[in-house]
Amino acid sequence: MLPNSAALNSALLEVLKQHQNGLNSKDIDRLAAQKLGLSEDDLKVIRSGTRTEFAYRMAWERTHAKAKGYIKKNEFRLWQITDSGKLIK
Repeated sequence: MLPNSAALNSALLEVLKQHQNGLNSKDIDRLAAQKLGLSEDDLKVIRSGTRTEFAYRMAWERTHAKAKGYIKKNEFRLWQITDSGKLIK
């Protein structure tokens, strides 16, 4: 079972705090899944087509965090945490 939105958001921000130069979405998802201790079975649940439920929900977490100004995409199309995002615990 996947964690709630708050846990996913926390993992997203923690991962990006540890990688100040930025990460692509796939690497964020991989590291967040490890941080959350998700099983392979949790990560295999398909949302639609070939997209997993976890990837879908993490994409929404990035969208929400970007809208709040916590993360941004840099010129290399990598996600980075902002100064505002660094203040979130």
